[in-house]
Amino acid sequence: MAISKSLFRTEFRGLGHLVMLTLILGVLSFKGFSYQVADTVKNTSTDSIIFHKFDGSSYRASSYSYRAVEDEDGILFFGNENGLLEFDGTHWELHQKPNFGPIDNLKILGDKIYTLGAGDIGYFQRDSIGQMKYYSLNDKLDEDEMPYAWFIVENRGKIYYSSVYEGVYIYDGELVESISVKDAYSMVEINNEVIISIFGKNGGLAKIVGDTIEFVNKEFSFEVDAAYNILQNKDDQWLLFTSEEGFYSLDPETYQTELWDTEANKYFQQDSMYLWTVEKFRDSLFVASSWENGLVVFNDEGKILKVINEENGLNTNFYNVVKSDRRGNLWITNTPGINYLKWYNEDEKLDFDPQAKVRSMRVGDSTIYVKGIKDKAILRGEKSKSFVLYFSVPSFIKEDLEFSYYLEGFDEKWSDWTTDTRKEYTNLAGGDYKFHLKARYIHNLDLEIQPFEFNIIVPTKWYESYVTYVVLGLLVGLLIFGFIRYRTHRLSITNKKLESIVKERTSELRSQKERLKKANEELKTINNELDNFVYRSSHDLVAPLKSLRGLISVAGMSNNPDEIKEYFKLMNISINKLEEFIKSIMDFSTNTKKPLEMKLVKMDTVLDSIVEDLKFYANADKVELVRAYDSDFEIKTDPKRLNIVLSNLVTNALKYHDFEKDEAPYIKVSAKVEDKSYIIEVEDNGSGIPSEYQNKIFDMFFRAHQGTEGSGLGLYIVVDTLNVLKGKIGFSSKTRVGTTFTVELPVVD
Repeated sequence: MAISKSLFRTEFRGLGHLVMLTLILGVLSFKGFSYQVADTVKNTSTDSIIFHKFDGSSYRASSYSYRAVEDEDGILFFGNENGLLEFDGTHWELHQKPNFGPIDNLKILGDKIYTLGAGDIGYFQRDSIGQMKYYSLNDKLDEDEMPYAWFIVENRGKIYYSSVYEGVYIYDGELVESISVKDAYSMVEINNEVIISIFGKNGGLAKIVGDTIEFVNKEFSFEVDAAYNILQNKDDQWLLFTSEEGFYSLDPETYQTELWDTEANKYFQQDSMYLWTVEKFRDSLFVASSWENGLVVFNDEGKILKVINEENGLNTNFYNVVKSDRRGNLWITNTPGINYLKWYNEDEKLDFDPQAKVRSMRVGDSTIYVKGIKDKAILRGEKSKSFVLYFSVPSFIKEDLEFSYYLEGFDEKWSDWTTDTRKEYTNLAGGDYKFHLKARYIHNLDLEIQPFEFNIIVPTKWYESYVTYVVLGLLVGLLIFGFIRYRTHRLSITNKKLESIVKERTSELRSQKERLKKANEELKTINNELDNFVYRSSHDLVAPLKSLRGLISVAGMSNNPDEIKEYFKLMNISINKLEEFIKSIMDFSTNTKKPLEMKLVKMDTVLDSIVEDLKFYANADKVELVRAYDSDFEIKTDPKRLNIVLSNLVTNALKYHDFEKDEAPYIKVSAKVEDKSYIIEVEDNGSGIPSEYQNKIFDMFFRAHQGTEGSGLGLYIVVDTLNVLKGKIGFSSKTRVGTTFTVELPVVD
């Protein structure tokens, strides 16, 4: 298992590799993995944690995100399966690459965000109006090079990408060079040198020197492991975190390592406790994620302070990647989405000055990013009188903020405090405006947030001048005069049209009368059917009871045990007939009154229930039930109504089987999905339906086989039930060959 996990770490890309992750975790579960926190772990903290959870529907992208970075303004960027996610605490925005590929890791250098993922390396950079553009570096590589990289490091103005299979790529701003290094994994800059952790017995720690590498520690090598994370602990100590082989301290001068024998190290040395990522936060704290057991917080002495998992709020224990923001709070990315772990502290002190910001403004169909505006926003075009401003306070989520604003030159005073993060202005006159924005943190009103302001110029349109108004006044007068003349003429035409409309309405009333007459006739037909139903139901309910009463009377007069036994058999037949008819009526009532309850149900579950009900039927043990579908086949429908449909079809196939044929009797049930429909077939090799009865078998109380017992309601109820499910049924039958019923149900979301 260790080999599989280590190799998977470097291979994980895209949806295909997500399947690989699922299989790996499935194997762990199959082996009966269990976990218990060691006695030394204390699940306590001085501050309370508040969880905020975001999923794919929140940011309109894949729920699966990878690593994250934060820029100097507090804007967060996440590598996502669909591209680069940007979050300012209020608004999410997805920036995609031209190939719509994923981003696994990223690093900010100046005004560029360097990324890697799925065989592609490159960077995002804002254009002149602040929009993100992607520039791939793959065109600077040889054609046979596919940079499946994982780590990014910046050193002396160069960007280094490490890849387990291809080695190290170095981008100097113009060219991309490569160094052949087998099994290169994590990278870090120590003392202005790029240090690499290399897999395998021949691995260790090496530094990049020119276009080659030079080992600085050959002792730190493991057959299937390496340092997954390398972080500075104290001025004279770095920490190397492996997946399975423990935590090690590193002397930054000699590059010598020794086991960091701490509570945290022992915790991750437990069986099946595989380390995934580690992040340092709040100066002296670390948070580590394992493959399957959530997060562990420990201090710079290795003492565990808190375990965070599904039991206390985390959305999943599996595959968590951690990023600390500049407030010391944590962002956790994983398969279900993104968790924000906020340490609530009324006395929170910040080492930066938060500022309210207008992030963008929308004018018509265009978005202008304020970061791309150098001095003032000069609006142009016919739609420039109306715009929407979007604002936020980076490093704070919108649920914790209130805003107040006013547009100088339009508003008379500041707005009331509001949680709304957008403001729309419409029909502004031409001129110069200044938008003022301030914000406050609702959990600590003493926390100062810097205000924001910027200028907006709305140009004066030509049609807003005095001359234009005079000309428009004259034109309006002429239009009114012309309109009056036009309306007089139109009134004459309208009167003629009204006469025509009266005739049409009269004709429509006659048609409605005919439709009402037809509807009345249909209601009479329905009433007749109901009367027939009541009469037949009463007869079919009373007949078995009368037969049962007569048999009881006759049996009471007989002293012959054999005769009495035969009478009991006949009584049982009457009871079964009565029971079957009552069941049919109950099914009919259920379908008529019970609301739809759509849920996933396995075909095997439905058939198992039917087989259990039929196991005491006569000759049931002689018929083979063939299930011609995948064992895990599921249908999203109303399970009760699906049971009614299949129970009637399977029961009829059993009841009307021809047991005198040489061929072994069977009932075959198949199921599949085809063209957004579930197709279910019930096939038998029984006696078949005579051709003269085939157009009547779905009628109420019709029996094609008069020699057998039955209510005559079964197939009528099937059709009625399928109408509720918006399904349909068809069949094909040949006498003494067999019958196949085909049921079609819609696939629902």
